[in-house]
Amino acid sequence: MTTDKVVLDFENAEVRNSDYESLKPEGWLTGEIINFYWTYLELREFRTEPSVLFLGTYTAYRISNAESASVTDNISMQLSDELGEQRQLILIPLNHRSHWSLLVYCRLTRTFYHYDSISKYNRDFAERAASRFLRVLEPLLKSGFYFKSMQTPQQNNDYDCGIYVLAIAEELARRFINIKRRDRNKRSKRLEQGERRYKAERPNAGRADKCMAQTMTSSMAAAHSQQLQSRRNHSTPPVSRVPVSTRSVGTSPVSTSLSNPSPGRALASDLLMPRFGQTFTGFQSPFSSLYSNQPSEFLRPEPLLKGGGSTGSAKPHHSSKNSRSREERLKMEEEMMEKAGLPRDFWLVTVEDIEYPHCMRRRIRSLVLELRGKV
Repeated sequence: MTTDKVVLDFENAEVRNSDYESLKPEGWLTGEIINFYWTYLELREFRTEPSVLFLGTYTAYRISNAESASVTDNISMQLSDELGEQRQLILIPLNHRSHWSLLVYCRLTRTFYHYDSISKYNRDFAERAASRFLRVLEPLLKSGFYFKSMQTPQQNNDYDCGIYVLAIAEELARRFINIKRRDRNKRSKRLEQGERRYKAERPNAGRADKCMAQTMTSSMAAAHSQQLQSRRNHSTPPVSRVPVSTRSVGTSPVSTSLSNPSPGRALASDLLMPRFGQTFTGFQSPFSSLYSNQPSEFLRPEPLLKGGGSTGSAKPHHSSKNSRSREERLKMEEEMMEKAGLPRDFWLVTVEDIEYPHCMRRRIRSLVLELRGKV
């Protein structure tokens, strides 16, 4: 009898021999590999960027298959510290009928974006799951949200779905973080320019006061002093202001040091996670009721136009009397993207944007061995 030995224990994200073997060509990626790579990105690549959160596979599975709102509300309370307002982009791995797809939630646009490398295989499941994730991520939100099925690079086999999830998620995370860093650099440059301008004006003001003092006669000085005293006597007392805290309720400062647990690491590592070294087929029967009845306590999304960017398919997924027209949806989406400071084609991911699946498999295998040698 062979034992499934631990190949690597990276910050509580275990990679066993069976997980490592799933990185070989034609291997179906296990949930542990996704958790390991999530944890690596959070701790090494994006550890100073708390705006992006990689949700672990077990946490995602619990939420997406929640049978009632009480389950999602309980999870939301458990993860309240991890899901503060600083989390603006949440990357969620979905597994349905042994197929991985990526669900992305952007708080800036209040929209879920779904990426599926096998056409619309997981679309209906992802839309139902989005209503459950919204209750966890936005427990105080009473209004609706949006769902958009994105044009996605397609796999030409039946085993690369997990690799596409990793590649697309990493690409979107890098884009988002680069935009955030660019905006911070712009703000810091404006502050520096303002400080330089202020310092440049101070000597000139000092010289002007000195020249004025030298040319002022004694009678002029007395008149000036009398005028200042008169203003003080007739001035109204200042209104006391009560300091208002700008700290949002329910959020906590994020530590980026490696000595403390990284933000979101408990989600990516899933310390209470049962092993998902096999496919999810055996887990489907307990949640069959989800697919027949939609619980009324979950909000139903209003889909945006399908496709990548504003030039995608014009036909919305749902049709109703109150449904917005194509032009209204396009305008609404453009306004949301502009307000969020994101380019119009931010969510469009093409084959040229991501790493080839076989190259990414080889790179992650090398990464596991490299980290194993350092442990």
